[in-house]
Amino acid sequence: MAAGTGMATFWRWSLVKRLFNKVPALSSHLPLTLITIPTDILHIILKLLKDSPNDGPHPRYDHEHCPGIHLFSLSGTCRYMRAQTLSWIFREGYNWRREGVTVWPASLWPFFVTLHIRDRSIRHPAHIPVLPEMFGALPMMPALTRVTLRLDAPIPAELLRALSLVPHLTILEIHQARFDGTSPPPSLPFAALENLLICISGFQGVKRGENIDRAREIDNVFVLLKNLSDSLTKLQISGDFLGSSFLSLRWSRLQKFCITEHTPTPYIPVPELVSGMPAVRDLSVLFSADLTRDSADPYPPFRLGIPGGELLTHRSPLLATITLSNLEPTDPIFAQLPQSLESLHILAMQDWYSLGPGSPQRLREAPFTATTVVTAIQQISHLEDLAELSLTLDDFATADLIHRIAAVFPRLRFLQLGRSVYSHGRVFCPDVCDESIPDALERLPHLTHLRISLDFVERQFQEGPQESAARWLFQRLPRLCTVAFSWQQWFYASGFPHVVWHFWDRSVLLRPPSRPPSPPSIFETRSLAGIPPWEQANSN
Repeated sequence: MAAGTGMATFWRWSLVKRLFNKVPALSSHLPLTLITIPTDILHIILKLLKDSPNDGPHPRYDHEHCPGIHLFSLSGTCRYMRAQTLSWIFREGYNWRREGVTVWPASLWPFFVTLHIRDRSIRHPAHIPVLPEMFGALPMMPALTRVTLRLDAPIPAELLRALSLVPHLTILEIHQARFDGTSPPPSLPFAALENLLICISGFQGVKRGENIDRAREIDNVFVLLKNLSDSLTKLQISGDFLGSSFLSLRWSRLQKFCITEHTPTPYIPVPELVSGMPAVRDLSVLFSADLTRDSADPYPPFRLGIPGGELLTHRSPLLATITLSNLEPTDPIFAQLPQSLESLHILAMQDWYSLGPGSPQRLREAPFTATTVVTAIQQISHLEDLAELSLTLDDFATADLIHRIAAVFPRLRFLQLGRSVYSHGRVFCPDVCDESIPDALERLPHLTHLRISLDFVERQFQEGPQESAARWLFQRLPRLCTVAFSWQQWFYASGFPHVVWHFWDRSVLLRPPSRPPSPPSIFETRSLAGIPPWEQANSN
């Protein structure tokens, strides 16, 4: 981790140097400095410095440090640099490490774009006060567009009221949410809010406090959602917070709906959940085993559809992308998928539980087997226009499976094949250099993006075999644009599934191999680079 952090810092400083070299001097008598370069170039440099990782001894807790820490020294050099750096230093605000001060100075309020609010530190057990003085300050922040909350205590109704008065708040994320406190007011303006996330997971996984009043939570969340159903375009919410009252809401603008973590109680089938969403285009149903709920059968596979039900597009005619998890290959939902569907992703999800006494030793998920995946493909064979397909298996894909996929979905441009998250023992790289694999992939003439997700156990990751596999695939498949391998980890980390990909494009053929090609060998893990820039636009 430290090595990767150091390399990122080195790269940013190298880029700053190159930017300097490309800027022409304004005068032969005027030296090129941070003060004399054009403002737009200066802002690029300041952004790079702000985004530089902290090289401290605890990189795991970098989220508790100001990301603009590298700019503090620069801001003290002169008045000009102070004026230029303030908006970058205080673009993100935090309510911890305040040394007893409960509210930020009013002079900083115009700079805050993002605020992170907690009532407990991650590194230390100390309580962080969240006081009414802060509530009054929030509506006075004109540039504030995003707020994240992580509170152990129930969310105060006064805090929700204050957030609803922030004039330009567009994104609200409520992690490790608890709503069994005072009911929110029936009227919450939220003039600009478009994106809402409410999940029970946080930095400690899905662990929740004891004696939570679930019925009260569902009622309070309903009050909040009722205020927002006409304005939200994106909603990600845990099924724990949904009851039958949710079905009475109409979501006229909602385009992306993601229901995560656990199923509602009592259970609500997917077609009923989306019945009031005429504009939704992207639907994700990511239910996983609830190992904390007192239920007769909290484990997958779950039944998502309704036997004999109508097509999902009868109520949601714009559906183009659907992601499902932990379902049986004969689930009725498959028959309800519209023929015009463009993207289908079938995953095997599991919650993330923090380590320690009482943590589950075996997390439950429901990947397809070599037999059931064939049944699933038969169930969705009517999706003739499918361009993207992801499947999670209990073992690596074979050439025979790829042949079956190609026969049913000849128009695929994106294919992702991966094995189940949880496995014991060492895991080997699939032998994609075996002639049968590229021969099968050649049956997909439109395929441009291939991803293979693996499940690793150890901590040291070896790139050589993956790069060799990528080279071989590019040589055999001339239309292929990108190949990606991942350390597969479909955990709910702070409410989001987290997968890290290592990408290659065809430029790998223009440089010599990093090591001689070798037979597939044991892979071990490390944290890889995130989604590259050309993929980031599609990752939200």
